[in-house]
Parts: sequence; structure tokens; C-alpha cells
Amino acid sequence: MRPSAAQIERVAEALVRRLVTAQVLEPTVAEEVIRTRFAALLNRNFDEEAEIEREATEEAAKLVRRGAPGVRREDIDLRRVEQLVKQRLAQARGFAL
Repeated sequence: MRPSAAQIERVAEALVRRLVTAQVLEPTVAEEVIRTRFAALLNRNFDEEAEIEREATEEAAKLVRRGAPGVRREDIDLRRVEQLVKQRLAQARGFAL
């Protein structure tokens, strides 16, 4: 489930605050700019994950319809096929799940 925009903003704000407090990050621009960039990165990450899930669902449905030799369609677990396809797609894109 994708977090709301407000939740993403709060995570970005907390992350920037903690990095600055721990002196891991020394801002050369306003913290608001950094928070905005973190939020954009998080949004992009969630968008990419949603795209991978959509593609995995479509590809898994095709694979199940096509079937496998010696396996009845009723015996195929669609969720497991989706999970395996999603892992393969994420790995091919270098995306960590």
C-alpha cells in the first residue's frame, strides 16, 4: 500500500532532520529543498514499485493462462507466480524490494 503524500513528506522531514542533527549531512541549500528532493525520490520509488507490480500481475496472468506442461491450471498459485515474476522484474531493473 502506497503511503499518502503527507506521510511521505513527514518521512522526508524526519530523515533530513535526523541526518542534520547527527551531522551526517551538512546542508548547502535550505532544508526545505532537501526535503522536497527526498520526497520526490520516495515518490519515484513508490511509482516504480507500483509499475513493477502491475507488470508482474499482467505477466503472471499470461503465464497462468498459457499453462505449463504437465501442470493443471487449478494447481497453479497465481499469487506465487506474481511474486516470482515481480522478483525477476525488480532484479532486472536493479530495484530492491
